[in-house]
Amino acid sequence: MPPFAAPIPGDEPQEPPKGRRPYASPTGEPEDEPRRRPRRIVNRPDKLVAGGPPRPDPSAPDEPRPGAAVQGEPRPDTAVPGERRPDAGEVPPPRREAAAAQAEVPHVPRPRPEGDAAPPPVVTPGKDAGTPVQDAGTPDQDAGTPDQDATIPAQDTGPGNGERRDRIPPYRLVYPLPTGEETRAAEDAHEESGHDDGDDDGDGDGDGEWRDEPEVRRVGRPPAGRPTRPDLLVAGGDTAGQGAGGRHHRGPAPAAVRRSSPVRRRTRAIPIVLTVAAAILVATGVLVWRWSDDEGAGLRLEAGTGRSGDELFTIPAAGVGTDQKLNDMTSVGRAVVAVGSDTTSPTPRPLFLFSPNGGKTWQLGQVNGASSAIVRRVVGGEGRWLASGGDEATGERGLWTSTDGYSWTAVPSSGLAAFRTGDRIEDIARTGSGFVAVGSTAGADGGTGPAAWRSDDGRAWERVETRELGVRALKAVVAKGDTAVAIGVPADGEGSRVLRSANGGRAWQATGFQLPEATDPRAGTVAVLPKRFVLVPMRRRTPEGDVRVYCSPTGAQWSQCGSIGGLAPESVGVETMISYPSGVAAISPVGMGSYTVLTTTDGRSWTKRADLGNLTGATLRGFTISDGGTLFAGGDRAASDVDNQLVLMAAPPRGTAARVPLGNVEGLTRIARETNALTSHGGRYVAVGSASGDAGLWTIRNWQSWKSMSLGGTGRQTLEDVTYGSRGWLAVGGTEPNAGVTDPLLVTSTDGENWKRVDVTGDLARRPDQLYLRTDVVTAGKKGYVLAGESRDQSGATGAAMWFTPDTRKYTRSSKLPQGGAGVRVHDVTAVGDGYVAVGGSGGADQERTVVWYSEDGVNWTARDAVSPPDATSAGLRRVAAYQGKLVAIGTAMTNGARRAFAAVSGDDGQSWETAWLPTDQAAAVYDLAAAQEGLVAVGWHGVPGEGDSAAWTSQDGLSWNRVALTKDRLAGQGTQWLSAVAVDGSEVVALGRSTTYNADHLILWTSSLTSSR
Repeated sequence: MPPFAAPIPGDEPQEPPKGRRPYASPTGEPEDEPRRRPRRIVNRPDKLVAGGPPRPDPSAPDEPRPGAAVQGEPRPDTAVPGERRPDAGEVPPPRREAAAAQAEVPHVPRPRPEGDAAPPPVVTPGKDAGTPVQDAGTPDQDAGTPDQDATIPAQDTGPGNGERRDRIPPYRLVYPLPTGEETRAAEDAHEESGHDDGDDDGDGDGDGEWRDEPEVRRVGRPPAGRPTRPDLLVAGGDTAGQGAGGRHHRGPAPAAVRRSSPVRRRTRAIPIVLTVAAAILVATGVLVWRWSDDEGAGLRLEAGTGRSGDELFTIPAAGVGTDQKLNDMTSVGRAVVAVGSDTTSPTPRPLFLFSPNGGKTWQLGQVNGASSAIVRRVVGGEGRWLASGGDEATGERGLWTSTDGYSWTAVPSSGLAAFRTGDRIEDIARTGSGFVAVGSTAGADGGTGPAAWRSDDGRAWERVETRELGVRALKAVVAKGDTAVAIGVPADGEGSRVLRSANGGRAWQATGFQLPEATDPRAGTVAVLPKRFVLVPMRRRTPEGDVRVYCSPTGAQWSQCGSIGGLAPESVGVETMISYPSGVAAISPVGMGSYTVLTTTDGRSWTKRADLGNLTGATLRGFTISDGGTLFAGGDRAASDVDNQLVLMAAPPRGTAARVPLGNVEGLTRIARETNALTSHGGRYVAVGSASGDAGLWTIRNWQSWKSMSLGGTGRQTLEDVTYGSRGWLAVGGTEPNAGVTDPLLVTSTDGENWKRVDVTGDLARRPDQLYLRTDVVTAGKKGYVLAGESRDQSGATGAAMWFTPDTRKYTRSSKLPQGGAGVRVHDVTAVGDGYVAVGGSGGADQERTVVWYSEDGVNWTARDAVSPPDATSAGLRRVAAYQGKLVAIGTAMTNGARRAFAAVSGDDGQSWETAWLPTDQAAAVYDLAAAQEGLVAVGWHGVPGEGDSAAWTSQDGLSWNRVALTKDRLAGQGTQWLSAVAVDGSEVVALGRSTTYNADHLILWTSSLTSSR
């Protein structure tokens, strides 16, 4: 799971509010005008402030700004463009509720299309004092007429200490207030009308004031014809003829207008709204407002233009850089299914190949829902299919179900409650009543124990008791009806032990049969014939060269029933077995790229079915025999040092085996290409990443034409980041010269067009005890360049690595890192003042802790205090930028079981921080951050995981953010779209991203402009 991943709430969509909507379609049907509510008259005109607190008294002592937070605490949400404020008398709808978040893989720095930041939790009116910040609206819809659709600028929070002495409320009453006698006359007229103002706060004390309550309610209609739905507005500058910009403020409001759920003392049908505007209307019949805020510097990010980047971001290469594998196969009737993985960077996906006609034609299956990219096992029958998989390195788990073998749906997290952290599925089987899965679970002492699960439909699972079975793991399972047989690793002794279930996996019993020679139990160790179960020791031959075969009619009593002979001398024995309707097949590898398949109908006698040879560099893992008798075998082969391609073989009953061509399967092959980072200087943009397995660089100056460059060399290469400094351009990444080995990759340029590889020697070189060392991020400051990356030793232990170079020629690796850098992942680094700040995280996804390091010279680093929003159980920082003398960072945190994106601002080089949540109403991920004179721009996606659309966030202070939904020009639509890299040059904004579905993948280039009224 990529960083920032999280599920979305399952709430039903809220009913759209009535009334005129900003940016509505000109062809849409008009909606009914909402019924006006009567307005109340109060005797406290001094308390009226619509949209913000009253101007503080300069002589008053310093107090924290309303809505500001101290170090480690996000300030309470303040109103931003995009917050919906109901008209008088309208009860605001509740927020959507955040669902539980999926686990994140924190060490992966590149964006992935999984969700990360969950929506804010539900806030019930009248319960909580803070209201989550809503998002800015869609910028690329029709803007409407000036008198109807105005654009509200983004909020500026001002000084970092939270104090505002020069604030002017955005709604300023410029008509003279009535005298006391006029007010009393208005009150008398109001009381005669039948209204009761004796207890305005509704608490029964008759004090006429309202107590502090959570939500600010806008009174009356907005000034100057502003629309009634600010939640659909995009933060921006002045509208024509509007004068100074302004904003809505969600800080604590005066008692006269602060109420989340108005209640009449005598009549509950009409909520009470107190406003001095009603008194003025009664007394004079005239009301004049002026929209004004001296601090309200509006920030507008245009909808911009998106275009395909497929033809722009390519490089000449011999291969395409694919990484695909087939792991298993099965067949039911004429339907044949092959499953595996497609981990082609950067959009991995589970792989399902389907043939509806016994293997005559093949097509790419369909997959719905976010899931793991690795499928390992598949079974099916009687209209129910199940596949299982996951990433063993990260513990990620995946289950998929299907009714036809073609269309698959990932099992959501709600159906996986029976699986615990540390569980591992080794094998699955179709029973008469559903499905059964077996595997292992991690014990508290670091050991393993057996685990088993069952399901009626593959969607909802239950855990089965497996104690007292005498095994420490279950490795294989088959079933005939509801009788299931599993093979386990004995708790005592060697070999394999057989377990049995007579009720579809609901309960298991040890049979007492233990086979010492079966020392390598795995999926395929046991198979089922029409009248008996068959067990064969894997990769084990007798001194005579045979392989013993054991049989049982019920799975309870076992005995040797035959043997497999005639194997080639170089064969290691039997690699796996498969069951088919009339028999069992055993697969025996013969040297490199050759396999022999033998079949039996009784377990006693075995005959050669086919030889699968001439597969240089190929590995076959999945096998099946269809009802028509055709043998299918699937796997993969290394076509080049950067290409791993699928292999599918077919051997008909009367014919020779041949390779099945897959080149014409639509959507199967993807070109590996990725744009990881983008930066600009002097009118030139430079993007780095990879294409077709090689490192790629792309540059353009003054928007003439993009120029592409590659580095050449062997092994997979990628560039992760690029920067410009006093000595020119420097890009960093990694290369894999050999399998399982990764080295740093650095290139430099003085003009952005001609690049030279840096020799990886001295402090840049990987130590002999390390298999993995790479550079991931780079920044440039006054003293030179700082690089950050990750190291990994042979045991798999990871740690941070930092380097400094004053001239891009000589590199010094930092030897003094806090805690030695062990377990730390540095995700970003930036120059600030005369030093440098690095941010990241440490620990697992559910217990991650933020990391902030500071260095004056780029070599010696000290740790700052961790940054964490309040009530967060886990937090990490992902991006950081220097902006107007401050540090602004973007991170992700776990709170209330959901993962949310947050921002943090520091005015003292990372010693103390102020935090705030980013506005999201669904799942979201923020992948990159850029700072310019006009403001800050962050990019990512927002929506449903697996179906989210591109999104951008803007801010002028790092704490108050507006989300801009991007819905046109390839930035939204079917599948997932996101922006992963952004750069700002003056007012010009350029971002790179992706639009991908299960069977299509395209790059995106988006250009826009950022303007401010400041």
